[in-house]
Amino acid sequence: MTSVRGVRLPFLAGLFLICMCSLMLQILETRMLSIISWYYLAFFAISMAMFGMTAGSLLIYFNAGRFTAERMLEHLSWISWGFALAVVGSAVMIISTVILSQTGAAMMAVLWLKTILVILPP
Repeated sequence: MTSVRGVRLPFLAGLFLICMCSLMLQILETRMLSIISWYYLAFFAISMAMFGMTAGSLLIYFNAGRFTAERMLEHLSWISWGFALAVVGSAVMIISTVILSQTGAAMMAVLWLKTILVILPP
């Protein structure tokens, strides 16, 4: 039990930083979506962030055997790397997407599907 207590402070600091970064990402994506689309659709980023957090929580809940207390820092480190890569990829992809209202319905569906797939991973 002492090994778990010894890593508690670094784990909590890392968890705080990841949560802070995800909130900053949510603000960034909201601002980017308000620029490339209609302003009221910018809050789509908030719903995608909640959907992504729920998916991550369900993954951990249903795989509780893999996510033990002894391996907290190990899991936090690979989740942090994945989050960092997903943020960079998401930002590049969302900047390269332009959502126009003059396109056809099929193209709008493809663009929104791309936007959902780009925003969801981080």
